[in-house]
Amino acid sequence: MKNSLLAFVCLLIMASFNSFASENKTDTLKKTSQYVLYSKTANINDVFISKNKKSKENVIYIKVSFATVQTNSNAIKTAVLQGNKQYGEDNHPTISNVKILKGKYEDMKGEAASKTASLYTFTKLEFPLHLQVSLMGEIIDFELSEPGKWDIDLKLKK
Repeated sequence: MKNSLLAFVCLLIMASFNSFASENKTDTLKKTSQYVLYSKTANINDVFISKNKKSKENVIYIKVSFATVQTNSNAIKTAVLQGNKQYGEDNHPTISNVKILKGKYEDMKGEAASKTASLYTFTKLEFPLHLQVSLMGEIIDFELSEPGKWDIDLKLKK
């Protein structure tokens, strides 16, 4: 009877350690040796992160655009931005806040890349760089582990 009670107590202890460990694990959407995409909110359709291996620059380019939708006539529709803007131009997707969790950047410049896209350039970087970027009510959380020229392409749902 003592052995079965002891075994039962051991099982309970092991189960509680397992559940505690799984609760504290960082969940990631994508992890490579160069970057980690921790999370993105539902209205960020696609995220593409790439590094130019030939470039000696330390810079991040974040392009934010609206996903296109095909109609029956094969024409492309794009969404029109409405709401408050902190960076960028009217009728373009905009970044409203950047939270630095690790590393640093000193300069950020926003400009129109097309009729429905904005391009943000981050310079004077310190790696590893972990950022939470807020844009139009959406958030993307990522970390870049090594210096270089980074291109991040975000497609927002309509």
